[in-house]
Amino acid sequence: MSKLPPPERTTVLAILATFGDRDPDTLDESIGSLELTWLISEVEQRYAVVLDLADAQLDRMQTVSGAVEVLHDALASDHA
Repeated sequence: MSKLPPPERTTVLAILATFGDRDPDTLDESIGSLELTWLISEVEQRYAVVLDLADAQLDRMQTVSGAVEVLHDALASDHA
């Protein structure tokens, strides 16, 4: 378990930008399925956790804002 705080929007964008070596400032709000897979994998590695996300949570993660919320909730509960 990691002592890192849950990722903020800028961190999520930075992680997504590493998929395809892009500039975080050029990313859209929407997250594609491959990007989502990448994001979850990278977060699991950084935080040394396995995220067991329900379908409803994954649906919320179709946007950067939704991903930030879901990751915050999932990782905050992991730190409790």
